[in-house]
Amino acid sequence: MTVYTVENDLVLLENQIPFFVLEKLFQLTVGRIPDRPDNNWSLSNYVWGCYEKKVSPLGDSTNEKTWCSPREYCVPCFGNKRENSARAKKKVRTEYYHILHNIHDRCLPPEQEEPGEVILMPSASELHFAGVEFVPDTGDNLFKFKFSEYKGLFGNCRRACFVIPPLVINDDTELYLRNLIAFEQYCPGISENITSYAFVMDMLVNSDTDVQVLEKAKVMRNYLGASRDATNLFNRLCKETALGEFVFAETCTRANDYSKRFWPKHMTHLSRTYFASPWMFIAFCVGFLAFVISLVEFAHSFLKKK
Repeated sequence: MTVYTVENDLVLLENQIPFFVLEKLFQLTVGRIPDRPDNNWSLSNYVWGCYEKKVSPLGDSTNEKTWCSPREYCVPCFGNKRENSARAKKKVRTEYYHILHNIHDRCLPPEQEEPGEVILMPSASELHFAGVEFVPDTGDNLFKFKFSEYKGLFGNCRRACFVIPPLVINDDTELYLRNLIAFEQYCPGISENITSYAFVMDMLVNSDTDVQVLEKAKVMRNYLGASRDATNLFNRLCKETALGEFVFAETCTRANDYSKRFWPKHMTHLSRTYFASPWMFIAFCVGFLAFVISLVEFAHSFLKKK
């Protein structure tokens, strides 16, 4: 049995062990190691050290050396004490039901939108056609979306911005998301951020074209192989899933309203049709110039006849 197998088995909902039992075992084993460099770290910190990279967005390569890969050690590194201390204090909760609850709690953003009803939203390719630009977020939370549009006199001439934390899709992605969703479904009083996230991604990804749009925008990196595999992953996650509180209602409402506007959609269509390449732009200018010359000549001959 490999380390990867153990890590995956420990997040299965049916395999959860009460956290206070694990903490007692931790105190009897790791807690008794003398002169540990990580003496201030609890079991909760160790768990998050193992699973952070699996449920966090694609990190900045410049920060990779400050945190060991959980696939290698499953313990925190000590190269950057200030950063590690900040990670350790990210959540103030001290009581967890089990490991899955610990991972879920650490994933939650510090601030979130007001929950509401599920708002249907166009797919990624449809939003892209309507003038929406997908931008990868630079934060450290996977479950945080932001839709914004430019205001002012020339706001309609600029594309709206849909900020999405970059997601790496591999063989483990469905396992972690599915078990976190199952935990939210069966446990009352737990926020439904992951379920809401799955609903948003299911709306954004309806076809292979949607996956390609998100990959091109660098908000998704697909290691499953074909785009169809990523599409099927998100389309399966929300089957037979009930959602009580949709925490991304405001974002989806903004995106949906923007996609229905006349001006952004037709401005984007005009840009793609006539300004997609320099040669198309030159052809458009020549055609427009010929049209203006013809119009001037017509007006001149009409006035001359009078």
